[in-house]
Amino acid sequence: MSNKMTGIKKALAVTLTVAVSSLNSLVVSNTMAQVTLKLAGDMSVRGAVTLNGMNAASGATVFDGGQIKTGSNGSATINLGKQGQLELGADSELVLKLENGMIGGNLRTGRAIVSVPQGVGVSIFTADGTAITEGREAAILTVDVVCGNTRVASAKSDAKVTAGERVEVVAAGQEVSVGTPGTQAPNCKRMAVTAPAAGIGPALLLPLLITGIAGGIVGLVAVTQGDDITPSSVNISGFRP
Repeated sequence: MSNKMTGIKKALAVTLTVAVSSLNSLVVSNTMAQVTLKLAGDMSVRGAVTLNGMNAASGATVFDGGQIKTGSNGSATINLGKQGQLELGADSELVLKLENGMIGGNLRTGRAIVSVPQGVGVSIFTADGTAITEGREAAILTVDVVCGNTRVASAKSDAKVTAGERVEVVAAGQEVSVGTPGTQAPNCKRMAVTAPAAGIGPALLLPLLITGIAGGIVGLVAVTQGDDITPSSVNISGFRP
């Protein structure tokens, strides 16, 4: 009887040990998952850039809540992988925010351009309001507070800007300004916003290729058959030293 009880106790001890070990692994895995969710991406920099008050170099890892600040000659690009990317111009400061299917942050100074694929939204806070895209389609959004107020321009997809009870819709290719320009407004320089170039389809590509080939043949015949043309007088590129 005693041997049987001893065996039962050993089996219970082994089972308890396995259960505790499994629980510890689950806790560690959950903690690691939470840390992974906070990981925003890698940063590439040009000029003077700081991350959380420390000088930053290209390749630095940026986490949710990270404070990025660029100098007068600086710029930073934060690569968020499949989530998209965020670019900061000169004299900009942003506290990065990364949530479920949403990237953005608090833009305190300067300008930011956010590019996201379909399924990922954008939310940029400023002193004047919030610029938002809902992720229904890919978006390229510029938020600019250089001149004291907030300008929001959408190069792709519709967006909206909320400022108190006011809601402004920003159609693709359009821009909206909210807030009061600062005293520096007459002399400040806004970032130029250009929509992505349209792709060239096959219907346009073939005529362009034919035209280019024909032009090259004509030029070659003219060079080879000209009576007074010498190698030194042929200028193909249009540049002479």
